[in-house]
Amino acid sequence: MNSRVIYYIALALFSIIYVILSPHTPYPGSILLKAIPIWLVAGHVFLTLKDLKGRLLFIGLMFGSAGDIALATDYSLSFMIGLGFFLIGHLFYIACFSRQWKFQPVRLIPAGLVMILSIGLSIALTPRLGGLTIPVYAYVFIITLMVIFAVFRGAPSPAVWIGAVLFLLSDAIIAVQKFMEIDVPQESILIMASYYLAQILIGEGSIQDEKASADH
Repeated sequence: MNSRVIYYIALALFSIIYVILSPHTPYPGSILLKAIPIWLVAGHVFLTLKDLKGRLLFIGLMFGSAGDIALATDYSLSFMIGLGFFLIGHLFYIACFSRQWKFQPVRLIPAGLVMILSIGLSIALTPRLGGLTIPVYAYVFIITLMVIFAVFRGAPSPAVWIGAVLFLLSDAIIAVQKFMEIDVPQESILIMASYYLAQILIGEGSIQDEKASADH
């Protein structure tokens, strides 16, 4: 069994275990278990993509992991700190994706749908944000920009932009649950499953795109 197979087995195993156990957090070791799948993806990106795009993507993944850890703690500012880490991570994703920007009219459709979702979510959340209005607006703007840059990457594979959209949807579920206090069935499982899949598609999709371009 080669190292790549071991990596994918470990990634799937740790991701599935944490998703299944996510409704029962916190428990001993839950923060570490939550971080491991993202560390695995980040490590694979770091070892495989050695150019500037790869380094930017790696840093973005690590800021996402820092956001995960912050959100899993019980400090009063955990949400704001986690939001800040994720926002910075998205800025690194934007910097990475911008290096592959290629305008294609057909991709205006998914980009437009993303903008409609973000605007609609912002409008729905506004009456309930209170003192968090500016930071939440800033975060929604940056993650929306990240998704749009992912959509307009010149790479042929849709994996990265699908992952970016899933990232936005995962965060939308968190926002609905936290600010609108709407019960979403199995919200923790939905949030973590879509989030892990998002990060995996962004990281592994970028690797596969790079390999495909190298083969041509």
